[in-house]
Order: sequence, then structure tokens, then C-alpha cells
Amino acid sequence: MPDAIPIVDIRSSTSAVDDPVIATLLNAALSQFGFCYISGHTIATEVTQNLLNSARKFHLLPIAKKKRLKINPYHRGYIESESSQTITSSIESAAQPNRSESFMVMRETLPSDPRFGSQLFGPNQWPDTLIPELKKHCTAYAEAMEKLSLELVQRLGVALGLGPNALLELFNDPTYFLRLIKYPPLNPNDSPAPFGSAPHTDHGFMTLVLQDDTAGLEVLSSNGRWMPVNPVPNTLVLNVADMLSIISNGRWKSTPHRVILGPQPRESTAFFFDPDFDAKINPLVEIRNSDNRSDPIRYGDYILERFGQNYQYRRK
Repeated sequence: MPDAIPIVDIRSSTSAVDDPVIATLLNAALSQFGFCYISGHTIATEVTQNLLNSARKFHLLPIAKKKRLKINPYHRGYIESESSQTITSSIESAAQPNRSESFMVMRETLPSDPRFGSQLFGPNQWPDTLIPELKKHCTAYAEAMEKLSLELVQRLGVALGLGPNALLELFNDPTYFLRLIKYPPLNPNDSPAPFGSAPHTDHGFMTLVLQDDTAGLEVLSSNGRWMPVNPVPNTLVLNVADMLSIISNGRWKSTPHRVILGPQPRESTAFFFDPDFDAKINPLVEIRNSDNRSDPIRYGDYILERFGQNYQYRRK
């Protein structure tokens, strides 16, 4: 299929981060689609399976117990179905809330951190007595994904025609969101059919998605057709988000995507890897158009604005 989302084998254990062949493949995929599958990474199967199993246990908890962990002001905890509505700068406002529920984790912020208690810097919430292993498995997965993400940041710098260190200064203290998502089966009586996730672009730098065996993710192609991004064993789905699109001077688009509901429930894990909270984002000087001299965007301001639009708990 000429329009299929490509698989890029990054050969993490054997290839240098400045491998020109991998850089060419990444640039081609992200220039055309803003999406690709990543294979050849070094995330252990045990780590991914432990996470998926723990996430499944969480989603099976009674709703009343999950609500005890409802999302806090620091964007950590349980997000009930239909309590988020995707709005972005590039997609018009969603007409319906998202039909999904999720559990959100960020990097632990210690009380000794001077930022503790402000903005998104606060405590995670864990169902310690109900699923004591969830914290351990989320932490192990997040640590592995952060390592992979920093490798990809270097590879993306090379893919932009620069070098492996071109983007690293944005990630001295990177922000990440680990989101464990469950989509219900489609109710045939629903009209119009709701979205698991309405068409949107992601707000940060890049997203890495671990899918179960159930299809549902779709990406909008350049010809206006929705293309499936079906599960492929032993891969992660990488997509360009708004900040990376700006940094690349629009070479790589932050592509609209959505999740449609089907006859079976679906689970996925999204790892949103973003810059330092105070990072200033603008097109890289080396690839910037001479007439593109807009003021830089502070990442933290941008993400807080988007969350304020998207989540009910932030509008109270």
C-alpha cells in the first residue's frame, strides 16, 4: 500500500544515533504523514506487558474506587469518560466529549522541589492498596520510555539535517505524561456514533503509543482520507506534536488523528514526551524561513492553555 504508515527500524542496540539511513527514513515518514511505527527499540517485552496488565486491572476497578483517584490540579489521576473534549489550534472544536477513560501519571515531583504545588508540579496518585504493582510498572515503563525518547530526540535532530545535539537543550528537565487509556465498545444505539477520541493534534513534542491488539487509531492523510494505524506487534506509534512541528518549521506536520470505537473494547498507552516546562519554542534558526520571525512560545504556557480548554476539572 503506497499510503501505509511506514515502519522505521531504529536498531537501537546496534545503530548510532546519527545513522544517516535511519535519519532519511524518519524524515520521509514524518514529512509525508507526521506518523510512523518505530521498531527495533530496546523496551523489554516484560516492561510493556507488565504495564498493560496493570493498566487492565485498573480499568476493571469499580468506578467508585477509580473516582477516589480523580484527577488533581496537577493533571495526575483518573479521568472519567466524557470529561475531556479535544480542542486544538489546528482542529475545530470537537462537538462531543471523548468516550474514553484514563489514568494519568507524570514525573514524580518531590515536596523539596521549589515548584511543588504549582502549575503541574505535584503528587501522582496511586491505587496502592488495590493494585500495589501499578506504581512500580508505570515507573519502569516511564523510565524506559524516557531513555528511548531522548534517543529519538537525537535521531530527529539528524533527520532535520542538523546533528544529534540540535534539540537536546530543550530536554534538560523534560516533561512527560503517561496516559493509560480504555475505550469502550461502540453502542450501536448511539447516534451519531461517538469518538473514542475526537479528531485532534497533540500539544507537545512527540507521542509514543503502545497499542493492544484492537484497531481504532486513524490519521488524516494529506488527501483528506482517514487512514488506519492498525496494531503492529513489537512496535510503538510515533507522531509529531505541535511543538515539534513548530521546531521543524512546518516540515513535519502535527497531523490530525482520532480514535473510532468498534465492537470490542480497546486499550492503549500514550507516552507524551515534551520539553522543559520553561523551554522557549520556535523554528530552529538553521531551518527557519527568513520571514518567519514570530515570538517564541513558552511550552508551559501553551500546555496549560490547552489543558484549560480540554478538561472539565480545569474549568471549575
